[in-house]
This record gives sequence, structure tokens and C-alpha cells, in this order.
Amino acid sequence: MTSEGPSARSILDRALAAAEFDFRRVDGSGLELNRPSRRGIKVIVARTTQLPPDAIDAILAWRLAQYLLTGFFDEAAAEASSTVREPPESVHDGDLHLLAVEDGGELHAYLTMKQPHGIQRDVSFRERERELFPTEQMHGRAWQREITGVDEIAVASCWEAGRFVRDQRSGNELLGHRAALELGLTAGRMTVHPDVQRRMGLVLGDLDPDVALKSLRFYFVPVATFPPHVMDLPEGHPLGPRYREHATAPFVASPADLDNTTFVRWADLDLALSRSDDEALARFMALRHFVSVKESSLKRPRLPAEDTIYPVDALTSPSSQAASEALWRASERGQVPWTCVTVGPGEILPQEEAFWIVEGFVQAVFVTPSGHSHLAGLGREVVFFPYEASGDGHGERVQMHAVTPVRALTTSRASFEDFWRLRQQLFETSTTSLYVDAPFR
Repeated sequence: MTSEGPSARSILDRALAAAEFDFRRVDGSGLELNRPSRRGIKVIVARTTQLPPDAIDAILAWRLAQYLLTGFFDEAAAEASSTVREPPESVHDGDLHLLAVEDGGELHAYLTMKQPHGIQRDVSFRERERELFPTEQMHGRAWQREITGVDEIAVASCWEAGRFVRDQRSGNELLGHRAALELGLTAGRMTVHPDVQRRMGLVLGDLDPDVALKSLRFYFVPVATFPPHVMDLPEGHPLGPRYREHATAPFVASPADLDNTTFVRWADLDLALSRSDDEALARFMALRHFVSVKESSLKRPRLPAEDTIYPVDALTSPSSQAASEALWRASERGQVPWTCVTVGPGEILPQEEAFWIVEGFVQAVFVTPSGHSHLAGLGREVVFFPYEASGDGHGERVQMHAVTPVRALTTSRASFEDFWRLRQQLFETSTTSLYVDAPFR
């Protein structure tokens, strides 16, 4: 949280006061999405023109206040300009505003998807002379030399996702976590809706790998990203603290990379969100055990710089299906410390080691004193990862049952982490650990 000197509290208090708005007043008719409340959180998606002017003013003040609270916004710059909200010219008519609203009408989490003002309709994403997205203004475009498969994508179908933040005043309250998760789930589903996907060629932005990248992995969303770096913006730049004090990296994602593995994951997250608070928390903790190893098809991975026991295809194939088949062949030859196993329908799978599904489908069940219930559906692209005992008791609540005949690879936790680390390095999607300790961050 930002410092709380007299000046800082003054501008923060004024921004918070300007952000007060009862979003129950927003007319639900004609919005892009107006979903009923679930467990205290309602989700709204609206274009700028679909919201009343006082709602837009409140959103801009809320965005400024949250960036002040996270330390991303320059307090002195805000105070010097006497502003209580972000500039209105930062919002365009076509911007999409995704709002997670508490039943009392307060905004709990927010995300915007936007395009540059005056974006050209007849040029490609590769076009040199075109309007720039905010991420490109910050990071330049040199990183785009490292991506592939975008030459035919029209820039008019590209969107930037940004300002994804939940109310920093809610601390670890579960309602705030629910709001962020509901919003992330809504954003993902929206990009692949049949009525929207033809207008969503790419989604780009910048992120903090230690938080945002792990969150995207939790949703099984593969993204192409690049080595994080810090930037020293000019003195007085309002976003100077964010880029000077936090390493960020540009990212780009293709909705075409999302497949049934991702969609099943979203269905499992949706099921967990429908449960009571205690069970929802336990389910989300348990879902950390399942990891997507798929990488973005947009990224050109680097080749290993040193000799390795792993086949190159296992390390550099974006699809983990191709990677796992390469590992299977290497395992059969005894070249890697992995074991090929086959399991029949109805059998309970081992959980002492990492379990990589090469072929087949598995159901993870959530075990409670009252019986078993569905937790997750797992197919190719997914690895079960056995976290070390943490005392939270969630590991023993999960069982995995083969639904179909299954081919899988098993290995020790340490061996999987070694493989995972090397694969991430080549795709430059490294994170310190597989997921944040609390999946709600």
C-alpha cells in the first residue's frame, strides 16, 4: 500500500470519495453482459457509451484510487494536478468495462479492454505505421519480432487488457477474491464467445510475472511473454512508480490457443465459485494441484543453450501433447527420469508423484465426510503436481479416477520442477513457483 502522509491521504481520500457510486443504478438493458448476483457478486460488461456519465466518472476515480493504493501511480503528480480521477480522454467510446459489483452496489474488481483511438480498420498487426496500444507505447514493439502467426491478423481485431485490479481495501476478504475470480472468468469466456471471437484476434498488455502470469496459468490461459524489466520513465510521469519499482513484461495471447482443456478448467472454476465460502476456498486450493503445460503458439521458443537429457521437442513444442509424446518415447528408452504408466477406467491414480496425462481423461473428485463430488476434469495438456504438505489439509481431499484408458508419465516432484523450469526458460514464461500461494491474489 502507498505511504499515508498528509498529501497522499488527501488525494487518496478525494479519489475514493469521487469513486462512490451505486452501480445498481446502471440500467441493465442493452449491456454487453448483465449477470445476476452469485454469492454476493454481480458481473456487468458494458461499453463506455452504455454507462451513464457519472458511472464513468466514478470508474475513473476508482481506477486512480486503486493505483494509488497499490503504489503504481505517482502521488506527487496526482496531487500537483489536483485530479481526483484518471483523465477522461483515457477512455474511448468503444472501451469495454468489466465490473464486479457487490450486492450493495460497490465496485469490487475492474478490468478494461480497449483499443487505441482512431485504430485503422484495414491494416495488419504487423503494420509499422499504425496507432499504438498503451503497452506498445511503454515497451516499444521490438518484442514482437519474437512472435509468429500474426501477419494476417487485422489490428482492428486486437485488444489490450488492463487495469485489472480488485479493491485493495478489502484485504484478504473472500468477497474481494470472488470478485476478481468472477471477472477473470467472465473476461476469458467473453473472448471466445462465437459472437465475439471473430472480433478478437489478439489480446495484449503488460504484466507482473510474479502475480499476473501465475493468475493466467491458474485459468489455463497460455500467453507469449518476454523477460521482465524495469523502466525509468520521465520524472513526474503518473505511472512512474509502477514501471520503476516493478519489473513488467509485455504479453500477447491468442484466443485460438484456448481449447477444451481450458474450457473444462473454466467450468471447474465456475463450479467452485458456486459453492459456499469455506468449500469454495478449499476447492480453489485443491485446484492448484493441476497445471497446464501448454504454451502459446505465438512464441518462438529459444533452443537449449546447454546439453540436456530432454528431447528438444519436449522442451520447445507449444502443445504439451507433442511434448508429452516426446517424453514418453524418451522414457521408454530410459533417457529421462520418468516412468510410463497405463491405467484402466475406474482405477484410482497415484498421487505421490507428478502425473502427466499423455492420453485419456481423468476425473478429480473432492472428498468430504459426506461423500465425493466433482472437482475437475483432466485430459491432455494437464499435469497433477503434488504440493508438499503445508498443513492446510487440502491435498488429502483430492482423488483422481481414470474415466477412460489412460497413458501417463510419472516422475518425482523435483524432476518435474527441473523440466518445468527449463521449458519455461525457453519460452521466457518463468515464474518463481507454479502458482501464487493463495490462488485468489
